Amino acid sequence: MEKEHSKGHHVAHHEQVEHHHAKAPKMNWSSVAIVLVLVFCATLVATWAGFAVGASSTPQTGPVVVAVDTIALSSSVENYINTNLIVDANVRAKILDVNDLGGGLYSLNYEIIQNGAQVSVGNVYSGAGQLIIGQAFDMAKPLPKQNTTPQTPPATTEPVKTDKPQVDLYVMSFCPFGNQAENTFVPDFNLLKNKIDFNVHFIVSVDGNTVQSLHGPAEVAQNKREACVAKYYGNVAWLNFAVNVNNNCGSDGSCWESAANAFNIDVAKINTCVANEGVALMKENADASAAAGANGSPTLIINGVESTAVYQYGNSEAYKQAICNSFTTAPAECSVVLSSTTSTTQGGSCGN
Repeated sequence: MEKEHSKGHHVAHHEQVEHHHAKAPKMNWSSVAIVLVLVFCATLVATWAGFAVGASSTPQTGPVVVAVDTIALSSSVENYINTNLIVDANVRAKILDVNDLGGGLYSLNYEIIQNGAQVSVGNVYSGAGQLIIGQAFDMAKPLPKQNTTPQTPPATTEPVKTDKPQVDLYVMSFCPFGNQAENTFVPDFNLLKNKIDFNVHFIVSVDGNTVQSLHGPAEVAQNKREACVAKYYGNVAWLNFAVNVNNNCGSDGSCWESAANAFNIDVAKINTCVANEGVALMKENADASAAAGANGSPTLIINGVESTAVYQYGNSEAYKQAICNSFTTAPAECSVVLSSTTSTTQGGSCGN
Protein backbone atom coordinates (compact mmCIF):
# COMPACT_ATOMS: atom_id res chain seq x y z
CA MET A 1 0.00 0.00 0.00
CA GLU A 2 1.18 3.51 -0.66
CA LYS A 3 0.39 6.78 0.96
CA GLU A 4 -2.37 8.48 -0.94
CA HIS A 5 -2.53 12.12 -2.00
CA SER A 6 -3.70 14.35 0.82
CA LYS A 7 -6.47 16.13 -1.08
CA GLY A 8 -10.00 14.80 -0.64
CA HIS A 9 -10.67 11.12 -0.04
CA HIS A 10 -7.62 8.92 0.19
CA VAL A 11 -7.17 5.88 -2.00
CA ALA A 12 -4.74 3.00 -1.68
CA HIS A 13 -2.81 1.13 -4.30
CA HIS A 14 -0.10 -1.43 -3.79
CA GLU A 15 3.19 -0.61 -5.44
CA GLN A 16 4.21 -3.23 -8.01
CA VAL A 17 7.69 -2.24 -9.14
CA GLU A 18 10.79 -4.02 -10.28
CA HIS A 19 13.26 -1.99 -8.17
CA HIS A 20 12.88 0.65 -5.46
CA HIS A 21 13.90 4.19 -6.42
CA ALA A 22 13.78 7.39 -4.43
CA LYS A 23 11.41 9.08 -6.88
CA ALA A 24 8.80 6.31 -6.78
CA PRO A 25 5.61 6.85 -4.76
CA LYS A 26 6.12 5.39 -1.27
CA MET A 27 3.88 3.09 0.75
CA ASN A 28 2.57 4.24 4.11
CA TRP A 29 0.48 1.51 5.67
CA SER A 30 -1.04 3.83 8.27
CA SER A 31 -2.69 6.00 5.61
CA VAL A 32 -3.96 3.33 3.21
CA ALA A 33 -7.49 4.02 1.98
CA ILE A 34 -9.19 2.23 -0.92
CA VAL A 35 -7.62 0.00 -3.58
CA LEU A 36 -5.50 -3.17 -3.13
CA VAL A 37 -3.71 -4.09 -6.37
CA LEU A 38 -2.60 -7.46 -7.78
CA VAL A 39 0.56 -9.06 -6.32
CA PHE A 40 2.31 -11.44 -8.68
CA CYS A 41 1.66 -15.08 -7.75
CA ALA A 42 4.95 -16.37 -9.13
CA THR A 43 6.96 -14.22 -6.74
CA LEU A 44 4.82 -15.20 -3.79
CA VAL A 45 4.97 -18.91 -4.55
CA ALA A 46 8.74 -18.71 -4.88
CA THR A 47 9.04 -17.12 -1.42
CA TRP A 48 6.16 -18.93 0.28
CA ALA A 49 8.36 -21.74 1.67
CA GLY A 50 10.07 -19.19 3.91
CA PHE A 51 6.92 -18.22 5.79
CA ALA A 52 4.20 -20.78 5.01
CA VAL A 53 1.87 -21.32 7.91
CA GLY A 54 2.42 -24.68 9.52
CA ALA A 55 5.96 -25.16 8.19
CA SER A 56 7.93 -27.31 10.58
CA SER A 57 11.25 -26.17 12.03
CA THR A 58 12.55 -29.69 11.38
CA PRO A 59 14.20 -29.98 7.94
CA GLN A 60 11.75 -31.57 5.50
CA THR A 61 11.32 -31.82 1.78
CA GLY A 62 8.56 -29.21 1.92
CA PRO A 63 6.34 -27.28 4.33
CA VAL A 64 3.73 -29.09 6.38
CA VAL A 65 0.45 -27.60 5.25
CA VAL A 66 -2.31 -27.03 7.79
CA ALA A 67 -5.86 -27.42 6.47
CA VAL A 68 -7.64 -24.09 6.28
CA ASP A 69 -11.34 -23.33 6.58
CA THR A 70 -11.68 -21.14 3.47
CA ILE A 71 -14.90 -19.53 4.70
CA ALA A 72 -13.19 -18.49 7.92
CA LEU A 73 -10.10 -17.37 5.98
CA SER A 74 -12.24 -15.22 3.69
CA SER A 75 -13.88 -13.59 6.70
CA SER A 76 -10.54 -13.04 8.47
CA VAL A 77 -8.88 -11.44 5.46
CA GLU A 78 -11.89 -9.23 4.71
CA ASN A 79 -12.11 -8.10 8.33
CA TYR A 80 -8.36 -7.43 8.54
CA ILE A 81 -8.32 -5.34 5.38
CA ASN A 82 -11.36 -3.29 6.38
CA THR A 83 -10.09 -2.79 9.92
CA ASN A 84 -6.42 -2.06 9.21
CA LEU A 85 -5.91 -1.08 5.59
CA ILE A 86 -8.96 1.05 4.78
CA VAL A 87 -9.65 4.26 6.68
CA ASP A 88 -12.54 5.72 4.66
CA ALA A 89 -15.96 4.87 6.11
CA ASN A 90 -17.47 4.98 2.61
CA VAL A 91 -15.11 2.31 1.29
CA ARG A 92 -15.20 -1.42 2.02
CA ALA A 93 -13.41 -4.48 0.70
CA LYS A 94 -15.33 -7.68 0.03
CA ILE A 95 -13.75 -11.08 -0.60
CA LEU A 96 -15.52 -12.80 -3.49
CA ASP A 97 -13.92 -16.26 -3.49
CA VAL A 98 -10.92 -18.23 -2.26
CA ASN A 99 -8.70 -20.43 -4.47
CA ASP A 100 -6.28 -23.01 -3.05
CA LEU A 101 -2.91 -22.62 -4.83
CA GLY A 102 -1.30 -25.45 -2.86
CA GLY A 103 1.49 -25.36 -0.31
CA GLY A 104 -0.68 -23.49 2.17
CA LEU A 105 -1.10 -20.49 -0.15
CA TYR A 106 -4.51 -19.12 -1.12
CA SER A 107 -5.55 -16.55 -3.71
CA LEU A 108 -8.53 -14.40 -2.69
CA ASN A 109 -10.43 -12.37 -5.28
CA TYR A 110 -11.86 -9.14 -3.92
CA GLU A 111 -13.83 -6.06 -4.89
CA ILE A 112 -13.57 -2.55 -3.48
CA ILE A 113 -16.90 -0.81 -2.95
CA GLN A 114 -17.15 2.97 -2.51
CA ASN A 115 -20.50 4.54 -1.65
CA GLY A 116 -22.25 1.34 -2.74
CA ALA A 117 -20.53 1.12 -6.15
CA GLN A 118 -17.72 -1.20 -7.20
CA VAL A 119 -14.58 0.83 -7.98
CA SER A 120 -11.94 -1.89 -8.25
CA VAL A 121 -11.39 -5.65 -8.35
CA GLY A 122 -8.28 -7.75 -7.92
CA ASN A 123 -6.75 -10.42 -5.75
CA VAL A 124 -4.54 -10.79 -2.70
CA TYR A 125 -2.81 -13.83 -1.22
CA SER A 126 -2.97 -15.39 2.20
CA GLY A 127 -2.01 -18.32 4.37
CA ALA A 128 -3.89 -19.50 7.44
CA GLY A 129 -2.79 -16.47 9.45
CA GLN A 130 -0.88 -14.23 7.09
CA LEU A 131 -2.11 -11.71 4.54
CA ILE A 132 0.41 -11.07 1.79
CA ILE A 133 0.43 -7.76 -0.06
CA GLY A 134 4.05 -7.41 -1.05
CA GLN A 135 4.91 -8.51 2.50
CA ALA A 136 3.27 -10.83 5.00
CA PHE A 137 0.88 -9.36 7.56
CA ASP A 138 0.20 -11.31 10.73
CA MET A 139 -3.58 -11.02 11.00
CA ALA A 140 -3.38 -11.56 14.77
CA LYS A 141 -1.58 -8.21 15.08
CA PRO A 142 -3.44 -5.00 14.14
CA LEU A 143 -1.55 -2.16 12.48
CA PRO A 144 -1.11 1.11 14.38
CA LYS A 145 -3.77 3.64 13.51
CA GLN A 146 -3.08 6.86 11.65
CA ASN A 147 -3.37 10.15 13.47
CA THR A 148 -6.51 11.56 11.87
CA THR A 149 -6.48 14.95 13.62
CA PRO A 150 -7.81 17.45 11.06
CA GLN A 151 -5.12 19.62 9.54
CA THR A 152 -5.45 23.27 8.62
CA PRO A 153 -6.02 23.46 4.86
CA PRO A 154 -3.40 25.35 2.85
CA ALA A 155 -4.12 28.91 1.86
CA THR A 156 -5.71 29.35 -1.54
CA THR A 157 -3.21 30.43 -4.18
CA GLU A 158 -4.32 33.11 -6.59
CA PRO A 159 -4.16 32.11 -10.28
CA VAL A 160 -1.42 33.46 -12.49
CA LYS A 161 -2.93 35.06 -15.59
CA THR A 162 -1.48 34.81 -19.11
CA ASP A 163 -2.78 35.32 -22.64
CA LYS A 164 -2.49 31.58 -23.34
CA PRO A 165 -2.51 29.55 -20.12
CA GLN A 166 -0.23 26.55 -19.85
CA VAL A 167 -2.26 23.60 -18.59
CA ASP A 168 -0.31 20.57 -17.36
CA LEU A 169 -2.09 17.37 -16.32
CA TYR A 170 -0.04 14.75 -14.44
CA VAL A 171 -1.51 11.26 -14.31
CA MET A 172 -0.86 7.53 -13.98
CA SER A 173 -2.56 5.68 -16.81
CA PHE A 174 -4.32 3.12 -14.59
CA CYS A 175 -5.06 5.32 -11.59
CA PRO A 176 -8.88 5.37 -11.36
CA PHE A 177 -8.83 8.99 -10.21
CA GLY A 178 -6.50 10.05 -13.00
CA ASN A 179 -8.88 8.30 -15.38
CA GLN A 180 -11.83 10.22 -13.92
CA ALA A 181 -9.92 13.48 -14.38
CA GLU A 182 -9.21 12.64 -18.03
CA ASN A 183 -12.86 11.80 -18.63
CA THR A 184 -13.97 15.01 -16.91
CA PHE A 185 -11.48 17.07 -18.93
CA VAL A 186 -12.81 16.00 -22.35
CA PRO A 187 -15.45 18.80 -22.68
CA ASP A 188 -12.93 21.39 -21.44
CA PHE A 189 -10.27 20.30 -23.89
CA ASN A 190 -12.72 20.25 -26.78
CA LEU A 191 -13.84 23.77 -25.85
CA LEU A 192 -10.46 25.36 -25.12
CA LYS A 193 -7.84 23.29 -26.96
CA ASN A 194 -7.04 26.14 -29.36
CA LYS A 195 -6.77 28.69 -26.55
CA ILE A 196 -4.42 26.88 -24.15
CA ASP A 197 -1.01 25.23 -24.21
CA PHE A 198 -1.85 21.74 -22.94
CA ASN A 199 0.57 18.99 -21.93
CA VAL A 200 0.04 15.58 -20.35
CA HIS A 201 2.72 14.03 -18.15
CA PHE A 202 3.01 10.56 -16.62
CA ILE A 203 4.09 10.12 -13.01
CA VAL A 204 6.83 7.49 -13.09
CA SER A 205 10.33 6.87 -11.78
CA VAL A 206 13.23 5.79 -13.97
CA ASP A 207 16.45 4.12 -12.81
CA GLY A 208 18.64 3.32 -15.78
CA ASN A 209 16.39 1.37 -18.11
CA THR A 210 14.00 0.36 -15.34
CA VAL A 211 10.74 2.30 -15.27
CA GLN A 212 8.52 2.16 -12.20
CA SER A 213 4.86 3.13 -12.05
CA LEU A 214 2.57 2.82 -9.06
CA HIS A 215 0.27 0.20 -10.57
CA GLY A 216 2.95 -2.05 -11.94
CA PRO A 217 4.32 -3.19 -15.31
CA ALA A 218 0.96 -2.99 -17.10
CA GLU A 219 0.77 0.69 -16.22
CA VAL A 220 4.36 1.26 -17.32
CA ALA A 221 3.47 -0.21 -20.72
CA GLN A 222 0.33 1.92 -21.03
CA ASN A 223 2.18 5.07 -19.93
CA LYS A 224 4.68 4.47 -22.73
CA ARG A 225 1.92 3.85 -25.29
CA GLU A 226 0.04 7.00 -24.33
CA ALA A 227 3.23 9.07 -24.39
CA CYS A 228 3.94 7.74 -27.89
CA VAL A 229 0.41 8.58 -29.05
CA ALA A 230 0.75 12.11 -27.67
CA LYS A 231 4.13 12.55 -29.38
CA TYR A 232 3.18 11.28 -32.83
CA TYR A 233 -0.56 11.98 -33.03
CA GLY A 234 -1.08 14.98 -30.74
CA ASN A 235 -3.23 15.78 -27.74
CA VAL A 236 -6.61 15.22 -29.40
CA ALA A 237 -5.66 11.67 -30.37
CA TRP A 238 -4.07 11.07 -26.97
CA LEU A 239 -7.17 12.11 -25.02
CA ASN A 240 -9.51 10.11 -27.26
CA PHE A 241 -7.25 7.06 -26.98
CA ALA A 242 -6.77 7.37 -23.22
CA VAL A 243 -10.49 7.78 -22.48
CA ASN A 244 -11.35 4.84 -24.74
CA VAL A 245 -8.88 2.64 -22.83
CA ASN A 246 -10.19 3.98 -19.51
CA ASN A 247 -13.75 3.08 -20.35
CA ASN A 248 -13.28 -0.21 -22.16
CA CYS A 249 -10.01 -1.95 -21.33
CA GLY A 250 -9.92 -2.43 -17.58
CA SER A 251 -6.76 -2.11 -15.52
CA ASP A 252 -4.42 -4.00 -17.84
CA GLY A 253 -5.01 -2.16 -21.13
CA SER A 254 -5.61 -5.44 -22.93
CA CYS A 255 -7.81 -3.87 -25.61
CA TRP A 256 -5.54 -0.91 -26.33
CA GLU A 257 -5.04 -1.94 -29.96
CA SER A 258 -8.79 -1.71 -30.60
CA ALA A 259 -8.79 1.74 -28.98
CA ALA A 260 -5.91 2.79 -31.23
CA ASN A 261 -7.62 1.48 -34.35
CA ALA A 262 -10.79 3.40 -33.43
CA PHE A 263 -8.86 6.67 -33.87
CA ASN A 264 -6.64 5.69 -36.82
CA ILE A 265 -3.57 5.30 -34.63
CA ASP A 266 -1.06 2.90 -36.18
CA VAL A 267 -0.50 0.07 -33.68
CA ALA A 268 2.81 -0.95 -35.26
CA LYS A 269 4.08 2.63 -35.05
CA ILE A 270 3.17 2.82 -31.36
CA ASN A 271 4.85 -0.52 -30.64
CA THR A 272 8.00 0.68 -32.42
CA CYS A 273 7.94 3.91 -30.43
CA VAL A 274 7.52 2.02 -27.16
CA ALA A 275 10.43 -0.29 -28.00
CA ASN A 276 12.80 2.42 -29.20
CA GLU A 277 11.74 5.53 -27.30
CA GLY A 278 9.65 4.34 -24.37
CA VAL A 279 12.30 4.62 -21.67
CA ALA A 280 13.51 8.02 -22.91
CA LEU A 281 9.95 9.34 -22.97
CA MET A 282 9.36 8.07 -19.43
CA LYS A 283 12.59 9.77 -18.28
CA GLU A 284 11.28 13.06 -19.71
CA ASN A 285 7.98 12.52 -17.89
CA ALA A 286 9.70 11.58 -14.63
CA ASP A 287 11.81 14.74 -14.79
CA ALA A 288 8.80 16.92 -15.57
CA SER A 289 6.73 15.44 -12.75
CA ALA A 290 9.58 15.76 -10.26
CA ALA A 291 10.23 19.37 -11.26
CA ALA A 292 6.56 20.20 -10.76
CA GLY A 293 6.35 18.31 -7.46
CA ALA A 294 3.52 16.24 -8.96
CA ASN A 295 3.35 13.04 -6.91
CA GLY A 296 -0.39 12.39 -7.00
CA SER A 297 -2.51 11.33 -9.95
CA PRO A 298 -4.18 13.52 -11.04
CA THR A 299 -2.35 16.79 -10.52
CA LEU A 300 -3.46 19.85 -12.50
CA ILE A 301 -1.10 22.81 -12.77
CA ILE A 302 -2.18 25.96 -14.61
CA ASN A 303 0.48 28.59 -15.30
CA GLY A 304 2.63 26.98 -12.62
CA VAL A 305 -0.08 27.00 -9.95
CA GLU A 306 -1.62 23.74 -8.74
CA SER A 307 -5.43 23.67 -8.96
CA THR A 308 -7.62 21.61 -6.64
CA ALA A 309 -10.44 21.82 -9.18
CA VAL A 310 -9.05 18.64 -10.72
CA TYR A 311 -10.47 16.61 -7.82
CA GLN A 312 -14.06 17.58 -8.67
CA TYR A 313 -14.55 14.52 -10.83
CA GLY A 314 -17.44 14.82 -13.25
CA ASN A 315 -17.56 18.59 -12.81
CA SER A 316 -16.25 19.82 -16.18
CA GLU A 317 -17.50 23.32 -15.38
CA ALA A 318 -15.13 23.51 -12.38
CA TYR A 319 -12.24 22.56 -14.64
CA LYS A 320 -13.28 25.23 -17.14
CA GLN A 321 -13.53 27.94 -14.50
CA ALA A 322 -10.08 27.11 -13.15
CA ILE A 323 -8.59 27.42 -16.62
CA CYS A 324 -10.59 30.49 -17.62
CA ASN A 325 -9.56 32.28 -14.42
CA SER A 326 -5.99 32.04 -15.70
CA PHE A 327 -6.54 34.03 -18.90
CA THR A 328 -5.47 37.66 -18.94
CA THR A 329 -8.62 38.22 -20.97
CA ALA A 330 -10.99 35.27 -21.03
CA PRO A 331 -12.05 34.22 -24.54
CA ALA A 332 -15.69 33.89 -25.59
CA GLU A 333 -15.50 30.12 -25.04
CA CYS A 334 -15.33 30.74 -21.31
CA SER A 335 -18.95 31.91 -21.34
CA VAL A 336 -20.09 28.42 -22.33
CA VAL A 337 -21.45 26.53 -19.33
CA LEU A 338 -20.34 22.91 -19.25
CA SER A 339 -22.37 20.16 -17.66
CA SER A 340 -21.55 18.64 -14.30
CA THR A 341 -22.46 15.11 -13.28
CA THR A 342 -21.36 15.32 -9.64
CA SER A 343 -21.42 17.71 -6.73
CA THR A 344 -18.39 19.80 -5.90
CA THR A 345 -17.27 17.27 -3.26
CA GLN A 346 -13.61 16.59 -3.88
CA GLY A 347 -12.41 13.10 -4.68
CA GLY A 348 -9.16 11.29 -4.04
CA SER A 349 -5.97 10.59 -5.93
CA CYS A 350 -3.25 7.95 -6.33
CA GLY A 351 0.18 8.74 -5.02
CA ASN A 352 1.89 10.36 -2.09
